[in-house]
Amino acid sequence: MSPAIDPAGAVAECRAASHVDGCRIAVLGAGVIGLATALALRQRGHTVGVFESQAAGHGSSWAGAGILYPLLPWDYDATVNHWCARGMALQPTWLAGLRQAVGIDPEYRVTGMRVVDGWTTAAAAWLRRHGHAHRRDGADLVLPEVAQVRNPRLIDALLGACRTAGVALHQNLGPVHPLVAVQRARGVRWAAGEWHADAVVLCAGAWSGVLEGLAALPVYPVRGQMLALRAPELPAEIVYEDGRYLVPRRDGVVLLGATLEHAGFDAATTRRAAASLLAWAQRQHPALTAERVIRHWSGLRPGSRRNHPLVGAHPEIEGLWLNTGHFRYGLTMAPACAEALATQITAMG
Repeated sequence: MSPAIDPAGAVAECRAASHVDGCRIAVLGAGVIGLATALALRQRGHTVGVFESQAAGHGSSWAGAGILYPLLPWDYDATVNHWCARGMALQPTWLAGLRQAVGIDPEYRVTGMRVVDGWTTAAAAWLRRHGHAHRRDGADLVLPEVAQVRNPRLIDALLGACRTAGVALHQNLGPVHPLVAVQRARGVRWAAGEWHADAVVLCAGAWSGVLEGLAALPVYPVRGQMLALRAPELPAEIVYEDGRYLVPRRDGVVLLGATLEHAGFDAATTRRAAASLLAWAQRQHPALTAERVIRHWSGLRPGSRRNHPLVGAHPEIEGLWLNTGHFRYGLTMAPACAEALATQITAMG
């Protein structure tokens, strides 16, 4: 099962499975995807509650580096690039709206990205064909239009915008699951209660495939470990090489990431990963020493088949909608996927 929206925007593999009879909607998950979806639904006039097992925004949304680009887009198919391109196009206006609504700056910046030893004729041809600005610098490929955002500040802005718009936020509930009866979603449930709804939107990230009462979805955790260092003298440009990246922030914090580990739901950090990330960073900038490390953490990305997000109606359970499985690109895709799903749900109401 792989519900999705194709690049043209039509619901694939799950057309007639669900509908919304009313306008009371539960969003399960309060990461960037869940909060963006809740806000888009509320802006369309629905009554929306968001339900989160832990503190809002403290999963993979908080853990990532905030690069708003599909890293090496020529390595992905049309579906991934469609969602990323649409999300990237919406980001400036979307983020400006959040900043205006609540006064929190998500620190959106166009800093460009250098792909170390990344110049190839195939990559350059793909970039030209799809209208991406680029240039060659020796063996490196420079992508001047790549932007970044500061994840924790984006989460704070989304939380503020949701509250201002009237979204009800319920967090630190412990495990939350869809409430399903007779193949229809009726709301959400947790140890201390239930919240009934006309529809449920599943935005539970890496946990989307293991929720009680549902057949397993093709979503699974992929651990990513990261380091933060203090290095105010670095240029603003993002550096990328072989799956690893260095992301300078405006205040002199530098993020290093990220591992790709299939370790189940184990979010532990390891000395080996930290040493490997730091050694790579020192090859890029020798001044980045262990003494500059200020934090080491990990997050669990929601992996999916072919990295395709699941966006659309559940193929078997009426009233259940999906917005999950974005892998590394949840922040990049968030405004596009939220917009598309909210439009679908509203149209079928």
